[in-house]
Order: sequence, then C-alpha cells, then structure tokens
Amino acid sequence: MTGTPRVSGAVMLDQIRVMEELAGPDAVRAARDSLPPEQRSELEHVTPVSWLDSNATAEFVVRVAEHIGKDPERFQIDVVRLGVERTLNTLWRVILKFTTDAALVKRTPLLYSKTYDVGQLTSRIMQPGRADLELTGWPGVPRMELVGLATGIETVLRCAGRQDVRVTFDRRPDGAVFIANWRV
Repeated sequence: MTGTPRVSGAVMLDQIRVMEELAGPDAVRAARDSLPPEQRSELEHVTPVSWLDSNATAEFVVRVAEHIGKDPERFQIDVVRLGVERTLNTLWRVILKFTTDAALVKRTPLLYSKTYDVGQLTSRIMQPGRADLELTGWPGVPRMELVGLATGIETVLRCAGRQDVRVTFDRRPDGAVFIANWRV
C-alpha cells in the first residue's frame, strides 16, 4: 500500500450531514475547527469527487463524539447506520428487497471500492444466511474503519430485508475478515 488510505468525499459529505443532525451543526463545526490546519482544510473543502485522508475523517468523527460526550465507536455506528439507511431508503430499498442473497453479497466489493481507495473486499455466500467478506491490502486498518465497515454491511443487509443481521470482524495482518449472519 502506498500513501494514506482515503475515503470518498461523497460518503463523507453524507456523514457530515448525519453528524450535524445527531450532534448539531455547532458541535460539528467546533470539532472540525479543533483539527490540525491541514485536516480542517480538507474537511472544509470536501466535494462529492474528493478523496480525504481516512485518518482525518476518523479523527473528525472522534472529536464530534467527544464534543457531545458520546463514545466514538457508538457514534460511528450511529452515523454509518443512519447514512446508509438514508442512501438506501429511496427506490433502492424496494429493489434490494427483491435481490437474492448471492447478488447482494456479490455487489458488496463494488460498494467498498466506491468508499475507499485502499485494499480490496471480496465476498462469498458460505451457506444460506451466512456470508464471509475479506478485506485485504490494508494492513493495520484502524478499528474505527472496521466498525464502520461492519455497520455498513449489516445495514445494507437489513435494508435489503434480511432479518436478525449480525456482522462480526476479526483483524488479520493484511486487513480483516467479516462474518455476516442473518435469519433465513
């Protein structure tokens, strides 16, 4: 891997809107203003076609959470879940409900590649109600990113009508493995 992993500006703009709703615009502004100048500038000038340093975006989420007295991982889960739900709560939700498990899991790597510019996510159905997803090419992936990815995978499956979805992850030297289970 060369350079710092980056996050899609489009994804970050959605998450900023969610954070403003959950924490308030003043808390989001104060957290952004508390960042080092380079990180602050990156977030102030984000566009849908930008790619942002993932360390800056993770630190931003942590600072917003701390500003409102919330656990950063819990806040990350809330932000990702609500952001994905909003994205999928349009016509996509209806389409997703008619998508097979195999087709849904097969497209997960594409969603990943539109969110991050590092690593590769592969996925496969292991049995009805279980999918294994493997992230490679991102050694030392931060826990906050793993929490966000697990939440995103879980939310997509839930929005697609899968019941009792649970996603766990296990860090690996080159990334992580995610196990998604749901009731069939």
